[in-house]
Amino acid sequence: MTNANRTIGFAVAVLLGFSFASAGRAMAAETAADDDKLPEIVVTAQKREQNLQDVGTSLTALDSSTLQSLGMKDVTAIAGQVPGMQFNQFGATVTIYNLRGVSQNDFSDHQEAPVAAYADDAYVASTGALAGSLFDIDRVEVLRGPQGTLFGRNATGGLIHYISHKPTFNNDGFIDISGGNYKTFNSEGAINHVLSDTLAMRLSFATANHEGYIDNTIGPKINDQKQYSGRLQFLFKPSDSAEYLIKIHGLTNDNETAGNYSWGASVPDATDGTFRGVFVPGGSDFFGFTKNNTDPFVQSEDRRGIFNRTVIGSTIHATWRLANDMTLTSVTDYLRVQKRYGEDSDVSSSPIFNYDVFYHYRQFSEEIRLNGASGGFRWVGGLYYLNYKSDDIGTTNIIQPIGFGVAEFTTKNSSPSVFAQVEYDFAPRWTVIAGARYTNDDKKFDYAYVCETCPQNIRYVAPDFPDANKKFDIGTGKIELDFKPAQGTLLYASVNRGAKGGGWSAPTSGFVDPSTLPYKAETLTSYELGVKSTFLDGAARINAATFYYDYKDYQGFFLNVATQVVENVNAKVKGGELEFAIVPLHGLNLQVGISHLETSVANVPTPGGVFITAEMPQAPRWSINAVARYEWAVAGGTASVSADTKWNAVQYLELINAQVDREPSYALTNARLAYNTGDGKWDVSAYVRNLTNKEYRVYNLDLSGFTGSNQSVYGTPRTYGVGVRYNWGR
Repeated sequence: MTNANRTIGFAVAVLLGFSFASAGRAMAAETAADDDKLPEIVVTAQKREQNLQDVGTSLTALDSSTLQSLGMKDVTAIAGQVPGMQFNQFGATVTIYNLRGVSQNDFSDHQEAPVAAYADDAYVASTGALAGSLFDIDRVEVLRGPQGTLFGRNATGGLIHYISHKPTFNNDGFIDISGGNYKTFNSEGAINHVLSDTLAMRLSFATANHEGYIDNTIGPKINDQKQYSGRLQFLFKPSDSAEYLIKIHGLTNDNETAGNYSWGASVPDATDGTFRGVFVPGGSDFFGFTKNNTDPFVQSEDRRGIFNRTVIGSTIHATWRLANDMTLTSVTDYLRVQKRYGEDSDVSSSPIFNYDVFYHYRQFSEEIRLNGASGGFRWVGGLYYLNYKSDDIGTTNIIQPIGFGVAEFTTKNSSPSVFAQVEYDFAPRWTVIAGARYTNDDKKFDYAYVCETCPQNIRYVAPDFPDANKKFDIGTGKIELDFKPAQGTLLYASVNRGAKGGGWSAPTSGFVDPSTLPYKAETLTSYELGVKSTFLDGAARINAATFYYDYKDYQGFFLNVATQVVENVNAKVKGGELEFAIVPLHGLNLQVGISHLETSVANVPTPGGVFITAEMPQAPRWSINAVARYEWAVAGGTASVSADTKWNAVQYLELINAQVDREPSYALTNARLAYNTGDGKWDVSAYVRNLTNKEYRVYNLDLSGFTGSNQSVYGTPRTYGVGVRYNWGR
């Protein structure tokens, strides 16, 4: 057993013992007021409503009050308070989540991620559709570890589920407006209206606007935002046994200035034979450009980058309550994404290297599932179908020796699956859970590539290339044992197997070897032990888990000088998380989360042809998140002050683990001061995010062997502002 596993195991044992002792003391204590207890959070992680503490999965859920009190306005903001979670983002063009070190950093739009994203029970396959405002949300559920049974679709590393506020049979709503530095102006609102005894509607919206965070010495500011989102829902309840929810949603980014990179001179390091990049302070790139300052938020880009995006979709969620405690659910979803993206990839004043993307994506999915219960049995089973088509054009324009590269490619996938899960209380306090899923991916890839100076002219399509059409038969499942030794305490042990179908790389520059385009399916087997305990009469909660991942054919992303490549390599991950929350005194809420990871990836190829053992990207060995919030009565209302922080240890931002990819440890802290009137109608607040104005990177691209420079994406600098919220109908 490693020191890390001993540490996690010791913590679990100590905390479990403490929870038993505290539970005994609490039984003799007077019942605490509801305000002095942690709120109960209901989740749907097993496709039915359950208390968070009754689910034998490493799961973090953030409810609407938490999201509001912490001022979380963007979908990626949740990463700050979810142990084991990281993300990277190139502006809003591609969003990639990471759970327990599992992710795939390929920025091509046709790739699906191994951490699945869901919105209101519907899978979102496109990474280009994920970025946006976090508005009118009921809760966010983050499930760590493979979810190969009930969700299933490519959830090798876990999933994130965004759940909106649904219409209710009350006339109410709210409007929230805030503004701050960088000419920030954000708005959010919702109107809930009862149309009849059986029909209600809810209209929600959000706008997010700010000027660019990066000053451009020779052009407009970079990384601005002009984003508008809306959601219209109708809830129809013709009887107590039937319910229909129709959702129509849309999002647009309007001519934003893209390309939020920071330039740094770098060269391949030949001393170890790997030719991975190292920074050269004060140096120049291969074309003679030298940056005269070290500020990552001051650049000199000759081209104005562009980002336009439209996301539209609809979901029909129907529920029928049948006899014998059975429920039939249908979720029908359609999604469409169109995007135009262009950037100054050399991040310099010279017209050297540009990258452009034209993207059109269509997705349809249907899930039908049946839930039931009888005595000690609970079960759910169903069918799922996903069909999508992705049309992409990627162009890379660079002067000699690479020249002009154009890739036009279409990816199609037709994927049916069947799933079932059974829970059985076979003895008092004991429950066994078993589930399985079978998925058939029928994928087609049509790739045409032209490189003028390579020279190459490739048409990769069946039957000339049989691997351009592939079928992947994927079997996944889980088995879990739960034990409740005392009221408020759950122990669980599980084995979960997740998988993600294979696919193809889609390079847009450099020399392309057609034999390297396809990659195999990946599988991840997880072995996990965990404990969940609520004690001190509901005023404290401890959740902890330790796990081991056996990761076969991990789909790792590499940049081979100028060519994008996804290759299968094997990996091992072990570690754990611990979450602790307590209300130690009236009005004070404290939370802390700890994540530990040990990752190892074997036979990682480097540009020099040397194979190394590397750490997985964005997998810091330790990360700690914490929240402190205190509220008190004043002037007939309630004032509150809160601070949240997250510290990440050293991590690598690319799988190749070059020196330029190494990101030192850093901490981010946010703070918020608010006042809510006694009638609950008005809320005024002041906030600051990234309080210390810490400079940190969320992504890096090693181009040292291509252009003699490095592309780094820095997180948002310090922002601050004030807001006001008005609620009616309460």
